[in-house]
Amino acid sequence: MNHNRKHLYGLAALAAISFAAFGVAQASNSDDGRVLAGYEKTGEETSCLSLSRVSKSDPIDDYAILFKLRNGDVYLNELPSVCVGLARNKRFSFKSTQNRICSGDTIIVANPAGMDIGSCGLGTFEALTEIEESQE
Repeated sequence: MNHNRKHLYGLAALAAISFAAFGVAQASNSDDGRVLAGYEKTGEETSCLSLSRVSKSDPIDDYAILFKLRNGDVYLNELPSVCVGLARNKRFSFKSTQNRICSGDTIIVANPAGMDIGSCGLGTFEALTEIEESQE
């Protein structure tokens, strides 16, 4: 009986952590609009990016990552599902055997101490163009 009670307490704690993390993910999702305000979606998608061309990757929130290429191109990867902890920690890693990152690849989210805290799948990469400010 004592074992079942410990098991129930453990499940309750896990549920509370999950709900708290979901709340953080929802709150950080509102930052998406500000970061993307300077860009416009082109509708052009690609399934992979060459790692040698990627200069920077910026998690926007728990649903999207911006990839900036060395030639100035920018791609948005909208994840197929929430990636809890991505926005808060802004750290992820992945393994590649073909020197590219592709839709369907799994990323591993890490906390500031470098400990893995979860994994998520990537979506397709959509090209963005920078919106030029109109001069009046």
